Amino acid sequence: MQAHGSFDLRVNNQVLIARISGAWNEEESWLYFEKVKEVAQAIIDKPWALLLLMNGWELGTPETEIATKEMVKWLSTHGLNKVAEVYDPNLLIQLHIERLVKEGPDEIERRHFTHEKEAIAWLASKGFPMAPPS
Repeated sequence: MQAHGSFDLRVNNQVLIARISGAWNEEESWLYFEKVKEVAQAIIDKPWALLLLMNGWELGTPETEIATKEMVKWLSTHGLNKVAEVYDPNLLIQLHIERLVKEGPDEIERRHFTHEKEAIAWLASKGFPMAPPS
């Protein structure tokens, strides 16, 4: 089956920036997880943060949850310290995220923001500043 959904990953200092969009299927979830592991290799030797930009995300099929829960386990054992989730107020997305991460470790601090600038400021206040775009 072909992957549905899209993502873009990049690193800025000790922050992995993930922009996700579209309606995801199982194949896209596993592809995303593999790419997160690959891209994060550059920063997992020290504590790091995740800036998750989700305004274009349309959720996923039930099969995506297996990959997502595996990714949450991997992130928790590879130095992830803070997660800033950015999306417009959406109860469905909020409940979906809460259900997926409820089994995750408490030591990863998560916050929701409606504006990217607020999320970036929060991460900086928590010790994860990002370099200005060049």
